[in-house]
Amino acid sequence: MKKTPERIEALAAEYVLGSLRGAARRRFEQWMMESTRVRREVWFWEEKLGDLARDVPENQPPASVWNNIERRLWGAQEQPGKPARGIGRWFWPSWSMLATAAVLVLAVVLIQQPKPTGEQLSGAIVQANLEDPLWLVSESGTENLLKLRSVAASAAEAGKDYELWVVPENGQPLSLGVIPAGGVHRVRLSDEAREALSRSRTLAISLEPTGGSPTGAPTGPILHVTKLYSL
Repeated sequence: MKKTPERIEALAAEYVLGSLRGAARRRFEQWMMESTRVRREVWFWEEKLGDLARDVPENQPPASVWNNIERRLWGAQEQPGKPARGIGRWFWPSWSMLATAAVLVLAVVLIQQPKPTGEQLSGAIVQANLEDPLWLVSESGTENLLKLRSVAASAAEAGKDYELWVVPENGQPLSLGVIPAGGVHRVRLSDEAREALSRSRTLAISLEPTGGSPTGAPTGPILHVTKLYSL
């Protein structure tokens, strides 16, 4: 299959939308690992579709909706000879005031907490048709640590290891070493890897011989590609 600009653009859009599945999705993820041009097209569509979601205007419901909610909550208690209506009227504003007070207290606590000195990225490595993610990923910008917590990942086949890669905006993927399928695994990021990850926010996992790729570049199939997001 030729990597024409038109085909790359179409496949990138399908990939971001999630409609590219199966072998076609895995093949396209291999293209992403091999080509800066393909990765840029994917990132373009992520930004483009993200802008569409942000441009959707807020739609305030009419006042009648809230009146119907109140009527459903308290209307059934409005029976002659019973003080339920009075209780409902007393409880509702009191509950609202308590909720408002709780929000104010929470806001003060958040303001008083020290702000993090570095950006933190997080995400999940998932596989289609699975309810749980394979790994959860979190990163600390202050300690240069990347933590992967296994959730539903299964062990690699005999004679193979999973290898984690940073996929930079330009150049070849950077290896972060092999990762286990179980437990919690921590990776110390080099300055180069930290810089590349902060720019691209993209990780990939390939299937390699035991001990990792012998060439310093992915040699096996690319199993997963994931995008991290700022906290």
